[in-house]
Amino acid sequence: MKKFSTRDIASVAVFSAIWIVSQTYLGPTISLLTGIHGVIQRFLGWLLMLVLARISGRFGRVTIMAMVSSFATRISRSIQIYSLFVGLGYVVGGLVFDLLYFLPKSKKGISKKYTIFVSLVSGVVASIPYMLLYLFTLGFYGFLVWFPTYAPDMVKSVILSILGTSTGLLILPLIETGVAYLHRK
Repeated sequence: MKKFSTRDIASVAVFSAIWIVSQTYLGPTISLLTGIHGVIQRFLGWLLMLVLARISGRFGRVTIMAMVSSFATRISRSIQIYSLFVGLGYVVGGLVFDLLYFLPKSKKGISKKYTIFVSLVSGVVASIPYMLLYLFTLGFYGFLVWFPTYAPDMVKSVILSILGTSTGLLILPLIETGVAYLHRK
């Protein structure tokens, strides 16, 4: 991992703060209005992962942002085993996003299709710790009974991750123009 610059640290701090504040204050309201849990965590989290990865251009920044955001939002809630496993999922999802995003070394850059693939895989992986918790607490047969009730929520979560990344792809040109402008000043 390359050395962190002051700009990297500031970017991780700002993006983490946006994710934390959004999860803490907007998340419950949006979940209540839409009836879908985790809209902010997935949509905004994956949008921020993409933007941070593109702006920093370096491995590790997304993982640190996911760790900071997950830790901060877990301590602001009641500490339940469930909450810790959900938080672990966001950390693992961020790590997988980071790994897959920076894996290809192409001079042309990363394609939109590949970026969506990264979002899909990291979105699925983010659900694994939560599913493992239920596997261990319910046992194998209990898990088999429970999983069909959870599968639609998992699909919604992955779709929200992909929508967040897709939105990030749409707004990245504007953000990159702004960042380039700031670098000229």
